[in-house]
Amino acid sequence: MPERTIPLQLSGEEVRLAILDKIDQALQKDCYMNPLGAFDFFSGKITIELRLNDMGREDVVKMNVSASQGTPPAEEPEAVKVEIKIDPQPPNAVRVETGQAVPTASGQRIKYARKLAEKANG
Repeated sequence: MPERTIPLQLSGEEVRLAILDKIDQALQKDCYMNPLGAFDFFSGKITIELRLNDMGREDVVKMNVSASQGTPPAEEPEAVKVEIKIDPQPPNAVRVETGQAVPTASGQRIKYARKLAEKANG
């Protein structure tokens, strides 16, 4: 008998994991970010802007995160820019799409295959 899913609100950790998954998915699509790459230097900047709805109260998160490693070359390569937009979705659709477990009526959490997201929106 299939478990009945419950559309509980997303926790802060689930939102963070969903965002990290979206960033990871975007980076995996870049041909330079393959397992065979070998880089002696990198630098980057990530700008984050989030609007979080908490029972009618809107919280806004804005931050810039920078990272670098190694000694920069005399002439740095041109930067690549990617923008990731996250559209509003039901909590369980977010969980399934980002590989997280979905809560059920029995208290268990079930992981669905990502392609079956539409079946776990309950």
